[in-house]
Amino acid sequence: MITAEDEYRHVQSDVEGLWGDTLWVSVVDRDANIFGVIHFHLTNRGFGRFESLFVIDGVQQQYGNKYPLTKEADKGPWTDGVLKYEVIKPLEEIRITFDGPRYGYDLTFKGRFPVFDYDDSVNGTPFHVSMENGGHFEQAMHCTGSFEIRGGPCKGETRQLDSWSHRDHSWSARFSQEPPWEPAQQNINGHYWPSIQLPDRHINIFGTPDPSARIGGFVSDASGSKAILGGSCEWLMSDNGRDAIAFRYTLEMPDGETIHVRTGRKYGQIKLWIRGENDLENIMDCYEPFFDYEVEETGERGYGVSEYSVMPPWPRWLV
Repeated sequence: MITAEDEYRHVQSDVEGLWGDTLWVSVVDRDANIFGVIHFHLTNRGFGRFESLFVIDGVQQQYGNKYPLTKEADKGPWTDGVLKYEVIKPLEEIRITFDGPRYGYDLTFKGRFPVFDYDDSVNGTPFHVSMENGGHFEQAMHCTGSFEIRGGPCKGETRQLDSWSHRDHSWSARFSQEPPWEPAQQNINGHYWPSIQLPDRHINIFGTPDPSARIGGFVSDASGSKAILGGSCEWLMSDNGRDAIAFRYTLEMPDGETIHVRTGRKYGQIKLWIRGENDLENIMDCYEPFFDYEVEETGERGYGVSEYSVMPPWPRWLV
């Protein structure tokens, strides 16, 4: 069961290698024309990775930094002096601030609905291999705050954000495994993981094209957060095999209902900065496109992020 202590860094389990907490938070504000993912990897190796990856008025503006961090578990705030993550009220409210040269923000994220422990997925966590001895929870959020644009044609503007959001927190050694010695260049669909943000409910699913693999995910509404029963995903990719054009999700809900959610307009896309201990080696191509959504059966409309991966990562070496 997730407790208030799970908001903070976790003591390393009895595993070898790189261990860490990862924090993922989305910002999807269509009125402000600002879309992004804020990501942290707080490791047991004496460093953390701090990322602020945004699309502002259709233009990517990204920040990433590797910064010294205590090896021991702590309760933060966690910062590199530019980007800061602070727990205000465990499992209910967080604050993230950024003071960069091209943009800055002061954002508060409050829970729309209760957290969901991925161990409570219908067949147990789908991360039983990659996150063995770790944990993972997610939550629908409400994002508010100010976003200042410090460069480009809109330099000097400050926009007020007020939109739905999503966050997750994982702790594991999942980025410690050594990649293959010589992978071949291929475009193999990996996982899919949308956060479907609707007026009265929030839907999430984690799955892969393997029909025998476990499905994770949940639906949250005013009554709480419950595991979905199952689902699948249809992909439409560009000719390069890497860029998503559209998705259609089939979701089996807790009450036995089956719904279909399709993506609409795409607002842009970023890719996470995911590394192990070798900063030069890309170990995962994990993409974050921002979409509109529509539930086909009910006409409900919303928006969010349709995360997906393509394997193996390419290019592998970044020099």
